[in-house]
Amino acid sequence: MPPPTFVLYVHDYCHLCETRIGQLQPLVDAGRLVLRVVDLDAFPDLQALHSERVPVLTHEDGALICFGQLDRMALARALMR
Repeated sequence: MPPPTFVLYVHDYCHLCETRIGQLQPLVDAGRLVLRVVDLDAFPDLQALHSERVPVLTHEDGALICFGQLDRMALARALMR
């Protein structure tokens, strides 16, 4: 079974966003998840949904996992779905 895909909404030059990518990269490298990074600055329609809460991590189906700080428990639950 392929690993689940998650979407991380970020802004360019966002220190917290870069930190979040770094926290998730070991899981990507281990094949536990696929991470798609979406720059909100390139999608004005998405900015209205997520701009104030970046970084925002969702499951590929759109379910919110966490925003701001990484919620490791929520991510663990999402990985078990």
